[in-house]
Amino acid sequence: MISYIKKIKWEHPLYYMPLIFMVFPFTGPFYFQYPLWTLLPSSLFLVSYLYIIHARVTWLTNVVWTYLLAYIVFMTLAVNGGMMWFFFYTVNLLVYRFEDTIRSYRYLSFLFANFLITLLTLIWGADFGSRIMAILLPLINFTLVFYWTRERERDKQEKVIFQQHQTINLLAAENERNRIGRDLHDSLGHTFAMMTLKTELALKQLEKENLTAVQKELQEINHISRQSMQEVRSIVSNLKYRSFSEELRILEDMFSQSAIDLTIDNHLDSQTLSPVLQSSLVMIVRELTNNIIKHSQAKSARLTVWRDKGVHVSMTDDGCGFKDLTGQELYSIKERLQLVKGEVSVTSLKNPTPIEVVLSEGVRE
Repeated sequence: MISYIKKIKWEHPLYYMPLIFMVFPFTGPFYFQYPLWTLLPSSLFLVSYLYIIHARVTWLTNVVWTYLLAYIVFMTLAVNGGMMWFFFYTVNLLVYRFEDTIRSYRYLSFLFANFLITLLTLIWGADFGSRIMAILLPLINFTLVFYWTRERERDKQEKVIFQQHQTINLLAAENERNRIGRDLHDSLGHTFAMMTLKTELALKQLEKENLTAVQKELQEINHISRQSMQEVRSIVSNLKYRSFSEELRILEDMFSQSAIDLTIDNHLDSQTLSPVLQSSLVMIVRELTNNIIKHSQAKSARLTVWRDKGVHVSMTDDGCGFKDLTGQELYSIKERLQLVKGEVSVTSLKNPTPIEVVLSEGVRE
């Protein structure tokens, strides 16, 4: 028993806050004319509720759950009609503890208990107020179940999206590390091998006192060293700059991790673009795809890029779209167009949601 108590941990406060209302059945025999014997079933109700919160779900859970409903129904009909408010305890458990669907035993028994109290109160209710309460309270219960279930599913989706974003960020970082490692291996590995070989040749020529040959080898070592420095600078520069072709390959990996089907229709030769235009294009496409992954809830997307009196970028997805257009949408993309002449437009609010960006060949002065 002691070891079991040590395993008990505090759950979400939402489970414990309703316990304050247990003051009514426990003080009822002394202040509200409840029969004294109701203290026993009320105590058992409290123990049962705490058991469901902390214990592992087994066949016994349904037995205890049935007692909770039976207690509420009995106390409402036989002792005090206000006890029907205790259905809040079961709503709480139904949505957050069990996450039940309408086909589960607990969900169906919950519906039956609410219906039973409403029916019997309408037939044998002592006054008009009790009958009204018997109608309103089940409606409140069902509204809470619906609203909390929707909120629970939304929280789940947000957690899934957050995990996907983490995976995408890790993938992007891993791709960048692999690229850096590959560049360093291809560049510096070859350089060091050549410098080692040239150094050995220079030492051999030095032993033969062939100074002309030694001078030649040292000059070649100097040339290799300078060339290697240029390659390292190029690698460092590439850490800040990514070509459009490289960006498209990374986007394919990101969408694959996000379970969104991406179709890329690229008719653009990015090598013919100026560095400023290509850099702006990379950042705009990255921003468009990030918006889809983070906000659109889409299952598929299509990126089309072509050149026709400027560079055209069209991104379409089948997600939730925009609620309305206020002119402030895609503000970050509009900022990217500060260096180049261009414009961005959203031609449809809902699915499909096409966004088109046009970048001109010129640069803003």
